[in-house]
Amino acid sequence: MKRVLASIAILLSTLLSPAAGYAATCGCAGVPLLSAIDTSSTEPGDLYLNLTTENHIADDLVVGTKDIRDETDRKRSSLATTLSASYGLTEHWAVSGLLAYIEHSRDVGSSFLPAQHTSGLSDAVILFRYTPIYQTPFSRHEVSVGFGARIPIGKDDAGGLISAAEDMQPSVGALGKILWSSYSYAFNQAATVQLGITASYTDNDEENDRRYTFGDETSFSLGMSQSMGSKFSYAAAVRYRRTQPDRRLGFDIPNTGGEWLDFVPALQYSVTDKLNVALSGRLPIARDLNGAIQFTTSYSYSVSFTYAL
Repeated sequence: MKRVLASIAILLSTLLSPAAGYAATCGCAGVPLLSAIDTSSTEPGDLYLNLTTENHIADDLVVGTKDIRDETDRKRSSLATTLSASYGLTEHWAVSGLLAYIEHSRDVGSSFLPAQHTSGLSDAVILFRYTPIYQTPFSRHEVSVGFGARIPIGKDDAGGLISAAEDMQPSVGALGKILWSSYSYAFNQAATVQLGITASYTDNDEENDRRYTFGDETSFSLGMSQSMGSKFSYAAAVRYRRTQPDRRLGFDIPNTGGEWLDFVPALQYSVTDKLNVALSGRLPIARDLNGAIQFTTSYSYSVSFTYAL
């Protein structure tokens, strides 16, 4: 029973955890980091390791709520490889941490300028979680709250003699404060079918060294998961995200910030009792972006491996 519950919870966490990046033109330098942290139920002494690779394509050109044709033949992508660990401290407390390596690529096909590539160590994330109510054979509810930080340990001056734009930097370059919460409900005693809800808020008020401030972010996710036997699980979620405009020297930056609604499907396979493999994706349903024009998410897909020690 414990392994089935943990497997479903890991899948839900892959789908429903909030993202810590992608505002403005494909977001910010950090790309989604918090979403790669395992926020499943963790008993005292349990340790989970997770390795995730996500490829994020941001070729869509949007004005407000409308997609328009891109005459510049622009291509934009980010590849994030993250390693996270979650450890159960006590019956109700757990801690998770994450490190990431980011590769950005941008190519404007109609320009004579060469394609631009940046890469490097990104931000770290640490999250403390408190779970006062657990799912058990006698209770179908689980409630968790958490707080943490995004810590700028990576590069935010990539680009050579002339630094690349903020959205091409591997690191945000500034501390971010995170508030997080989740709720799950099991529809049966075996917890093979679950409803999951998460919400988060990221405070990005601190400026980086270039006096640039990324907009604060609010995220909300709602999804369902189902376990099919002891090997396969699948899930689907909708994720709403809203970011404030970015700022430089205290002034709003045009064409940054907005609202996004995405569909997030996932499939998980339990290779062994300790090793799980998950595939997930993200597709835009709707968006309403600030300013005259923005490039934004076309789609993303990821593969992750979770190992229980």
